[in-house]
Order: sequence, then C-alpha cells, then structure tokens
Amino acid sequence: MRRLAARFFELFLFGAAPLLLMGACLGDATAAGPHHSDFWTFWSAGRDVLHGRSPYPTLDSLPHAASRMFAPFVYPPVSAFAMVPLALLPYGVAKAIYLLLSVAAIAFALRLLGVRDWRCFGVVFACAPAYAAVGLGAVGPFLLLGVALAWRYRDHALAAGLAVAAVISAKLFLWPLWFWLVRTRRYRAAAFAAGLGVGAVLASWAAIGFAGFREYPTLLGRLTELVGPHGYSVYAFERSLGVGSVAAERSLYVFAFAALALVAVVVRDERRAFVAVIAVSLFATPILWPHYLVLLVVPIALVTTRLSPLWVAPVLLWVDAPAWSKGTVWTGSLLVLVAAIAAAAMWRRPAPLPRLRVKPLTGV
Repeated sequence: MRRLAARFFELFLFGAAPLLLMGACLGDATAAGPHHSDFWTFWSAGRDVLHGRSPYPTLDSLPHAASRMFAPFVYPPVSAFAMVPLALLPYGVAKAIYLLLSVAAIAFALRLLGVRDWRCFGVVFACAPAYAAVGLGAVGPFLLLGVALAWRYRDHALAAGLAVAAVISAKLFLWPLWFWLVRTRRYRAAAFAAGLGVGAVLASWAAIGFAGFREYPTLLGRLTELVGPHGYSVYAFERSLGVGSVAAERSLYVFAFAALALVAVVVRDERRAFVAVIAVSLFATPILWPHYLVLLVVPIALVTTRLSPLWVAPVLLWVDAPAWSKGTVWTGSLLVLVAAIAAAAMWRRPAPLPRLRVKPLTGV
C-alpha cells in the first residue's frame, strides 16, 4: 500500500502537476493580449520585413523610462526573417503554433541531451524559467534547443557551427559559445559558425536596405540603460548599488574576457568548458530575464540524466520569479543560485551520457 501511495504521489508531483501548470501557462498565454507577449514583437518584426519595412524603432521614438510593456525589436534581423512563415498567419493562429513549438523545443532539447527520466521532464516544465519562457512567447526554448544541438553534434563541424551561429544570431549574449569551439580546437566548426553567422546577419540586413544598421550599437546601449536595471543581471545588481551605467557595462566586458581566459588556462575538459561558457554568457549579459535561465537545463543534463537534487534546484527560482526585479539588491539572490547550479554542474563527476539512436551526420 505504501509503495502504491508513493507511486501515485510521484506520478502527481512529476507528471500531473507539471502538465496542469504548463496547461495553465498555455491557456493564459493564449488569452493574453498582444502587448503582453514577446511573441507580438517577433510576429510584428516578421510582418515588417515581409512588407519591406525596418523592424527597428528609431532612437527618437524610445521613451525616457521603460515600462513592463516596453518590448521593441532589438535582435539581429535574422530573427525577424525567421518569423516570416508565422507572420503570414493571423496573430492568434501564429501564436498558438509558436507556443506549442516552444514546448516541443524544450522536450526535444532534453532528448538531445540524453535525458530519458520522465521525472526530469516534469521538473523542467514545472520550473519558473520554462513557465516564463513559454508563457511570454520568448525565444528561450529555441535557444535551449540550439545549445543542445551544438553539444549533441559537437564533433560534426557544419552542424555544430550552424547551431552556434543560429543561437548567437538570435541572442548576441551567447557569443562565448563560439569561444568554446575555439577552446576545444574545433576550428572548422568555429569557422563555419563565424562565416554562417556573419553572412546571415549581413544578408538579412541587406534585404531591408541596412535599415538601423549604423544605429544598432547605440540602440543596444540605450536599451541596456532603459531595461537593464530592471532585470536580474550583474549589471542590474551593480546599478542597484549605485554604479553608473557605463561603469557597470564595462565591468561586464572585463569579467567576460577574464573568465574566458581563466577557462582557457584552467578548464581542460570539454564538458566543463561548455558549462563554463554558458555560465559566462548568463553573467556577462547586461540584460538577464528569468526565462533566460531555462538554459541551465544544459549544465544539469551534462552531469546527470536522471532525477537528482540538481534537477530540482531551478524550481527554487519560483521564489523570485517576477519578470522585473524593480532594481533591488535582491537581484543578487538569483545570481547566487545560478552560480551554485553552474558550479555544481562543473565540478561534479558526470554520469555516462547515453547516445541517441539517430543516424549520425556526415562529418564535414
């Protein structure tokens, strides 16, 4: 009887409860208005490039202070062109498809990382980053999938290079992944990543007449000033302590290059180096929202593919789950948890990773 009760509790805790939570998430996201979703920004950008318009806001149109509804398109134009197929559809239909694809992307990423324990899937879908990423219609689930693909096919130069190029072109803060290719002497993959990434960005910008190209660095800097202090980044933490915007941003560059230099000198194992560059990416970005932390799934999966306390750790992020930190010093509490998860994933001895039963790609 006790065994049956324990089994029932396990099925509810890791199966039924996450399904109900994700179902509620999808329901709320579907019912939410356009301006309560990141997907509206992507869909609108896709519509813009479909009609030959620039998806970027002008510098003069930016507000003096950002609200929670402030979500301009500030990604490289590749993301806008990737949205064109969905931009051809009515917004409601496109959004429903995108939300379902987001859930599928998380599940597929776990499979690519060798996770077979169904309880791990339940824990991931029950954690705040996954809930926020799906609910907001953010790009996080697809970044997770791209990072998982880069690891799974790391020994195939073209596939790894394409995956790294895709995630960096979508979100620039993941640029340390390219360093990982170089650090592990995957020079052909690094060359593919650089060539494909730069080529795709320039080609997509050329398609809209290089609109916003010259102003893009200024646009990113202005966005950092507007919304960076309201996130959960080191930049936001520094700003909450009274550090100026320029000094806080420069400190991130110093940290990133110093951390990567340390990885190059000290970290020999490719798995630990991969975990390290993901951690550097999260700590070095001036804008860090909770849904970015869905990427923590990768370091955890590289340590163990079965349920363990490390898998449950991201659930603690519900303690500080609001999208905006409101510029308080409590931002540091989330960063400490992220650092603890990354450190545990780096230094724990990993279990052997099972190989997927898929046909290997042809090496390039």
